Amino acid sequence: MKFKLRIFSKKKLIMERNLVRTRLFFDQDKNLIGFYSLFNDTIKMNKQMDIALPDRVKETPAIRLHYIGVDSRYRKRYYGVYILTAALYHSAKISEMSGCALVTVESTEKACSFYEKFDFIYIRPKESYYSYALNTNYLTHFLEENDSN
Repeated sequence: MKFKLRIFSKKKLIMERNLVRTRLFFDQDKNLIGFYSLFNDTIKMNKQMDIALPDRVKETPAIRLHYIGVDSRYRKRYYGVYILTAALYHSAKISEMSGCALVTVESTEKACSFYEKFDFIYIRPKESYYSYALNTNYLTHFLEENDSN
């Protein structure tokens, strides 16, 4: 119980300090389908990231996909793909304006293959999660498709 209270307190503090943005998705009857949350991050670089930085720069700005979830009633119906696509589209817009080079996510072992389908690259384990990153240069097609419509 204490662990859950700490997590709740941490989430509340992050939202109160204006550090995270959450987008909710509803069906036609106003039932919550799912959500995602984004916030600003930095990440220490390694050779897997395919981003050229000056020698002295060891960290790069990133957009953290902090949370993504789909209600159990809507799973296995591609809502997760839709929500992640929306998160990547918004990440591309943010990157275009601010220069963030990566989208990062911490994944459970069960969800790793979901992110790998979207070309996220495994970086390293982090506590009980797996860290993944996606170069925002790969997101330009989200913007191009939207601009052409």
